[in-house]
Amino acid sequence: MQRLAPPISGPLVCASTANIACDLREQAGLVPWTHSAHAISSSLATTGAIIGMIGLALAAHRHRIWPLLARTGPTLVALELAATLWTLAAVATFTTGRGTFALGIAQRLQVALIACWLVVLARSVATQRHT
Repeated sequence: MQRLAPPISGPLVCASTANIACDLREQAGLVPWTHSAHAISSSLATTGAIIGMIGLALAAHRHRIWPLLARTGPTLVALELAATLWTLAAVATFTTGRGTFALGIAQRLQVALIACWLVVLARSVATQRHT
């Protein structure tokens, strides 16, 4: 059976945090551009989500709309910021060769908290009373 070469573009061909050979390939620039695109798009998406979370939580509190979001929004934002700091610390420790510091768990926590916040926002909008 013939092995196929990894694609030139497309999804990540390997996970550098889980595979030392992949990490070495990435450091040598021998992975597709999608590896860099993944890092950039993830950073932009997380930054956008955090800005949206903060802005809408502040608006809910300031304008006294969406009581559920006004109550739980600040906690979810604080937890999201903590998960993001954990992710950044894990990336830094990985980059310096000191381990992954549970990077995958930190990233999953970030996504889960954003999803929880979206559920709270949806519930708040759905139950909003019109005057």
